[in-house]
Amino acid sequence: MEFDETRWREIQGLASFPGASAPKAVVVALNSIIDTSVSAAVWPSMDTTASTTTWKCWAVTERAVGYALIRYKKADYDEREERQKELTPSSCSVWVRPLADIIGIRYGAFRAAEGNPTVFYAAEPIKVIFSDGAVSIPAGPIQIDQRAQVGRIIAAIREFVTF
Repeated sequence: MEFDETRWREIQGLASFPGASAPKAVVVALNSIIDTSVSAAVWPSMDTTASTTTWKCWAVTERAVGYALIRYKKADYDEREERQKELTPSSCSVWVRPLADIIGIRYGAFRAAEGNPTVFYAAEPIKVIFSDGAVSIPAGPIQIDQRAQVGRIIAAIREFVTF
C-alpha cells in the first residue's frame, strides 16, 4: 500500500482525535478500510492501561463498514511516542464488509446531548445485522464523550444502506 503525503495526512486526521495522533499501523489499517472512498464516517478511540495501548477505528464509507483494532505493548502509545521509539503492534486485526450485506440495524436507548435537549445520541451499542451474523458497534457501553461520533456512524449507515 502506498500513500502520498496528502492522503497520509487525511487518513491520519480521521484516525486521530484531540490529544492523540494515530501511529502508522492505525493509519494503514484505517486506509485499508476506507480504500478509494470519497467520504467516510470514522470513530477512532484509544484505550490505555499501565502497559498497553489499544487503538480502535470504526469506519463507514458509501460502500462498506469496517473495524480496525491495533494493540501495542506500551502505555499511551501514539504518533508522538512513535517518533521517539517505533514499536511493532503486538496484535492487529481489520475487517471490512459491504453495506449491501446489512439486512437490519437495532438501536438501544438514546440520551439527550448535554446542554442541547433537542439532540439525541445513542447510549447503548448498535447492532448491525448481516445476512450471516451480527456485530455490535461498539462491543460495550458508549462513553458520554463518544456518543456524537457513534451518531455519525449510525447516520452514515442509514444514509448508505438501501432498505
